[in-house]
Amino acid sequence: MPWRRPRKRVERASDVKRSEEEALEQKAEHEEEDQATELAALDGASIVEAATGERDQDRGPGDLATKLRDAVSGLDLDEASAPDVASGRASRPRRPKREAVEAAASYERPLPSTSGASASSLSFSPLVEAGVDLQIEAARGLRLKNPVLTASGTFGQGVEYAELFDVSRLGAIVNKGTTPSARPGNPQYRIAETPSGILNSIGLENPGAAAVSKKYAKAWAELGVPVIVNVAGYSVADYVTVVREMEGTSGVVAYELNVSCPNVEGGMHFGCDPGLAADVTRAVKAETDKPVIVKLTPNAPDVVAVARACEEAGADGLTAINTVLGMRIDTTKRKPILGTGSGGLSGPAIRPIAVHITYRVAQAVSIPIVGAGGVTCAEDALEFLMAGASAVQVGTATFADPLAPITVVEGLARYVRENGLASIRDIIGAAQRKRAKEPETEYRE
Repeated sequence: MPWRRPRKRVERASDVKRSEEEALEQKAEHEEEDQATELAALDGASIVEAATGERDQDRGPGDLATKLRDAVSGLDLDEASAPDVASGRASRPRRPKREAVEAAASYERPLPSTSGASASSLSFSPLVEAGVDLQIEAARGLRLKNPVLTASGTFGQGVEYAELFDVSRLGAIVNKGTTPSARPGNPQYRIAETPSGILNSIGLENPGAAAVSKKYAKAWAELGVPVIVNVAGYSVADYVTVVREMEGTSGVVAYELNVSCPNVEGGMHFGCDPGLAADVTRAVKAETDKPVIVKLTPNAPDVVAVARACEEAGADGLTAINTVLGMRIDTTKRKPILGTGSGGLSGPAIRPIAVHITYRVAQAVSIPIVGAGGVTCAEDALEFLMAGASAVQVGTATFADPLAPITVVEGLARYVRENGLASIRDIIGAAQRKRAKEPETEYRE
């Protein structure tokens, strides 16, 4: 091997790998400066202002601060929230303080505003229903500010939809069917679409009366809307138990007896028999001073007879109607789609049936009627009111449009205003009055 000159050894600083702690410390050296820069950019302050908390007297407000101040100038958020009339949306009940709004518009935050921006004069357009007399009596002793209610089973417990709009704009809400004990509901499938409606077989899934009262009492009290509890059961004692549990629950103003649910085994017996319907009504009336409303089933052999029996037993009102029995077949599997076979049909498909029954029942009783079945807009609601109902329930429509109940409220207000009516009550039973001298023709096959 040929000889080679040995390399000169050079001492170099060793490249020692940094520990994780040292890396984090080095990274943090500039972190405060970076945060100050970001905060200054967001708040419209300079880095010096962000660091010292003192205003730079030589610097004027930034573009963002000016826009914010212009947007909230004169806004009195202590007095009212800002509803979106076009969409029916409204702000949540908790309103920001005026000081917070002024601070948001002030370029010298976090110091108090010295810009002189006022937050007291800007106003929004009033609600469509403001100044219109929509008050009605939904049941004896139950006067509501407007005739639009939600239907049981389609509106949850009310708190879910309160995230989407101001539910206090409604006349009342009806909660999901409540039973003495918790129920898991029916087997799948539970819902099937149909032309202009849906079939459902939910089976009164709920946590039980005691749990409902405990869980939702505070929330109902804060919603600012009357709550009607829908009561269901298999025996007279079941209905009584639910009412006893719910008595004293904040927000509850009345009870709606579901004697007609077609998707619970045995649930139709009370609603189909005038005597049994009267027994349930009488027993519940003995337990409460609150108004009791009986929800009629269209599947009864004689709906009018049931309505009369309930009135005689002390019912303060009636709901006409619950769902209509129906079925769909899966032609591939060659069996019913719903887990229970049949279910309750709801939606626009049943509205003519519901209006017809409302019309007939209104001729037979003197207590108020709540019309229900396929209401999607104010025009639909007007049909029920003119047929003799004092109020309406909006149900299946909320699945397609959660704001449907608000749309109905606004539409009724416009109708009253545009037709020069003194009150929505002027049209209740209008179709009955026009036909007063004409004989009623009973349809026969």
